[in-house]
Amino acid sequence: MFAFVLTMAVTASIGGLFGTPITAFLIAFPVTVFCCAAISDDETKARIGKILALSASAGAMFTLSSLLHTDWVNHLVFVLLIGTVAYARQFGGPWIPVGLAANVSYFFGAFLKPDTQMLHWQWIGVAIGAVCALIVHQLVVPHRPWRRMRWAVSSIRMRMGAMLAQAARCAEKDKPPRLKRELARVATAVTIAENELDNLEGGRLAHRPLAEALLSMLALAERFALQFHDHPERIAGSNASQRELEDLSRALMHYTPLPEEGALAPIASGIDQLEEALALPPDLDAAKSWKVPPSAPKRVQIRYGIQSAAAAALAIVGGVMLSPGRWYWAVITVFVMFTGTFSRGQALAKSLQRVFGTLAGILVAMGVVWLLRGNTHLTLALMPLAIFCVFYAFIQSYTWMAFWITVTVALLFSATGRFSDALMLLRLEETAIGAAAGIIVAAFVLPKSTESHAREQLNDLLDATNAVLRTAMLEGPLDRLKLTAAMHDFTAKLANMRDAIEPLRIFPGSQATGQRDKITRQLVLTSYWVHEIALAVRQLDSAGEEQLPSSAMEGAKRLEAVIGRLRTPGHNETAEDTDDAPQPLPRETDNPTQAITTACEGVAATVTSVARLITDRSIYSRAFRF
Repeated sequence: MFAFVLTMAVTASIGGLFGTPITAFLIAFPVTVFCCAAISDDETKARIGKILALSASAGAMFTLSSLLHTDWVNHLVFVLLIGTVAYARQFGGPWIPVGLAANVSYFFGAFLKPDTQMLHWQWIGVAIGAVCALIVHQLVVPHRPWRRMRWAVSSIRMRMGAMLAQAARCAEKDKPPRLKRELARVATAVTIAENELDNLEGGRLAHRPLAEALLSMLALAERFALQFHDHPERIAGSNASQRELEDLSRALMHYTPLPEEGALAPIASGIDQLEEALALPPDLDAAKSWKVPPSAPKRVQIRYGIQSAAAAALAIVGGVMLSPGRWYWAVITVFVMFTGTFSRGQALAKSLQRVFGTLAGILVAMGVVWLLRGNTHLTLALMPLAIFCVFYAFIQSYTWMAFWITVTVALLFSATGRFSDALMLLRLEETAIGAAAGIIVAAFVLPKSTESHAREQLNDLLDATNAVLRTAMLEGPLDRLKLTAAMHDFTAKLANMRDAIEPLRIFPGSQATGQRDKITRQLVLTSYWVHEIALAVRQLDSAGEEQLPSSAMEGAKRLEAVIGRLRTPGHNETAEDTDDAPQPLPRETDNPTQAITTACEGVAATVTSVARLITDRSIYSRAFRF
């Protein structure tokens, strides 16, 4: 928002100085917005390099689009560009912001059709946008990783306190605790902090104690929530009285001294260890001593480029037939819809979210424009706020992002005097055309079902779980740095697995929703048990144990055998769930060896259950096959 306002002020000043309209610099605005939204590097050199690459890409594509005056040629190049960017996006890194800027800038050139004699001013606009974004990055809202990490740790403390308060309220009402949402909020805060480790000096390997404390805190939160879910009667028992819950909750949220005794002492101790680890300086020598293994080869597939290009072409045809002047709304829907989409189910879910978000945005925008009653200055003042909401919603909810994009578009048309109800209705129709084009292509052009994608992610999760196990169960001293890296990869693969089954949510009250809920439950348990393994192994290492006891090693070997069986290509798990799955460990657990043995049994049970829910066709829903 600050960069947008600064860019507006600079372009208006330069335009007034040289007698040039502000429209001659319009490319500056998408450049500055995307430089701020898509580039988050904390290292100044890396940030400048990505800003330069993004700006050059934006300027080149805007110029190319401006020079292609024949509509069919312009559309053809646009389709090829969308396919190329979708393919390159799989490589990650700078390709994502550069591709995004290329697509949007080409669209701007096709839509605005600027005078080719004024292109040099647009390139000046590119420079203005890049410089304004850099100024905001460096001076106005500088990236300070330690500050963000402190905020994240504070958020963990507050959300843990909220979870305990919710448990206390359930005890007061004599109702089973519903801590699913509270546990998810704690896990989100831990994930944010864990990802922030890469931005600290020396990276995550220079902050191993902090990384371990974060994962330990998540394990304690999961243990607490799962115990209360399975045994709600313990709330009123001697192990965790309502008063203890309330006292610790208040201490966490009001930053008063934490209790050192009682059934909840492990949680208080975990918070203390987390805050102590936050105060430690980075161990740069330790980070340099460990050679980072080469990244796994990326599974780049041309199908993503082909699907995106085919959907864009179909959207252009349908969009032009409806409105030769607004076809780009259909294409933008396709472009955003295929970002991070890997299956037909995800395409269907995103299309519905886009349409519903656009519809809600239109209804609200009509009311806002009516209230503004043509006040241009107030409309322009609201636009930066709406743009901020777009990019904030980008990481929160796809539906809300579509909502705020529509509100922003309505404010733009209102400021230029072109807003009308018919125009908003046309936007909804074009969005529906783009969504339909995306669904058709995802279903018939090199399709991948939700089932196939979920199987791929399950295999990746099994591999990551096995990597944690092998790192933790070495016959010798524990390599804590390697275990930290393995746990980070496990967390990423677990998130991908959750995303793969998320499309089942669009069928409320059906068998699909039940299947998703069951898989989600088992994934929560898998996360918990793997965290327990890592926590127990570190406890043994801290106690000076250089080799794990034989009982723990035997449990690990049994788990490896289960993973090997489930990982067999084409394996369909049909074994029924057993009733002897281990229960979450007591909060006062002080036997790491027994914890490892029990956790290995728990992981074996949960991954087997996940595999059965994903591979046994006799029990999963029809929607899962889409």
